[in-house]
Amino acid sequence: MAKVLVAEDDNLTRHFLKQALEFGGHHVVGAADGAEAIAYVDRPGAFDAVVTDYAMPRATGIDVIAHVHKVDPLIACIIVTAFRDLDLAMQAMVEGAVAFVPKPCKTDYLNTVLRTALERRELATEAIRLRALAPMLERFTLVLANTIESKDADTQRHANRLVDLSDRIAKRLDLSDERRAAVRYGACLHDIGKIAVPEHILRKPGPLTQEERTAIRLHAEVGAVMLEGIDTWDDVRAVIRHHHERFDGRGYPAGLAGERIPIGARIVGVVDAYDVMRTGRPYAAARPMDAIHDELCRERGRQFDPDMVDALLEVTADAAAAETQPAAAGASILEYGQVRNRARSAIAGWIGEAAAAPTVRI
Repeated sequence: MAKVLVAEDDNLTRHFLKQALEFGGHHVVGAADGAEAIAYVDRPGAFDAVVTDYAMPRATGIDVIAHVHKVDPLIACIIVTAFRDLDLAMQAMVEGAVAFVPKPCKTDYLNTVLRTALERRELATEAIRLRALAPMLERFTLVLANTIESKDADTQRHANRLVDLSDRIAKRLDLSDERRAAVRYGACLHDIGKIAVPEHILRKPGPLTQEERTAIRLHAEVGAVMLEGIDTWDDVRAVIRHHHERFDGRGYPAGLAGERIPIGARIVGVVDAYDVMRTGRPYAAARPMDAIHDELCRERGRQFDPDMVDALLEVTADAAAAETQPAAAGASILEYGQVRNRARSAIAGWIGEAAAAPTVRI
């Protein structure tokens, strides 16, 4: 049941509108003119919707709507008037009205319009709530991911690094804000399914048996299943489920190839391998940067999407260039540009020397 304010100076019409909306199951308060309606609205949280006439003493319906949206922009406003004037309707919409209903109107029609307006209000409220919760949710996922990663020796800050680098690549690829958010969440929780993998397998320093490899490989699907209850996270689940697919189709769990692999999974897949090589694992020591670059280039077009490899090498080269930028005051932009150009030349050389080599184990 919604709380609705009806602003109408004609007593008979106001009585009809109140009865019509009460018939629809709403709690209705009447105001005899625009000024009275404005006074009612000044009570915070008093109404979910306002149904107002246009021509009223002391303040018009447009004035009422304008004031309503200063108090609470999410209150659904409907203007009801005998003036069948398109300019008036447009003015009302500009001030925030969500519907324009001409007099006389039927009870069912008025309630249908109000129901639609309230549904829009609910969606808008939910969108604002989710935007407000997003930073908190992102921090929570990082805490959760790092707790899970602590099972996997020497990888406690792995999720943080993946989130940062994956987002930089997504930004470089000009993905939308929504898709970048999905990439960040997917990167953060990519290995959440490892909670179901026995710890002795995660910590094993030597080669895995076939049975152990099967157990490890289940983590991608387990992680996606764990998050099935979050309706808006289809893209996040796709990252988690498919970040071990290979560009050549020989990955798991679905054997997807090329652009059939979700772009977020292609980003996280290459960043995950990069970080594993950089920091090491029980089964493999950390590698020097030159060896990492060589490995990425060898697997370009095989294990990894070539575009994702190029983007990764570019953002890491940019970071390296920034770190080597002269610290002295007044260092020229030209000097910084030369550093970047040398880094890009190195990337071109690495790509040109790419040759066959073993798959990166992650």
